Amino acid sequence: MITATLTQITAEAAAALDGLEVTVTDQPHDAAGAVMAGVPALLILPPSIEWLTLTHRTATWTVYALAPTTDPTEAAGIFEPILDALAEPLGLDSAEPETYTIADRTFPGYTLTLTTEH
Repeated sequence: MITATLTQITAEAAAALDGLEVTVTDQPHDAAGAVMAGVPALLILPPSIEWLTLTHRTATWTVYALAPTTDPTEAAGIFEPILDALAEPLGLDSAEPETYTIADRTFPGYTLTLTTEH
């Protein structure tokens, strides 16, 4: 992916996950609502930007994958098809395991990163 916007990244992720029950959103409250309703969520936020020159920059995107379970073993089974589906279309740079707290409950997840050039 050479250039991208938040809308484009979100659409690419949704297309890659077609057929899997995953909520793809750029709204934190929608991601939290999905997880609390028992649906995995992918939360895509605006990127950090580094200017390499006045006309060239890179954008590093952070994407949070959240499982709707507190069981890490069950979460591993949920994440495997999601990460496999996203790796190539989004050109993922990394996936780091994390935990996230929503409504006083801790859910397993991944922080995914990808970089685009503009």
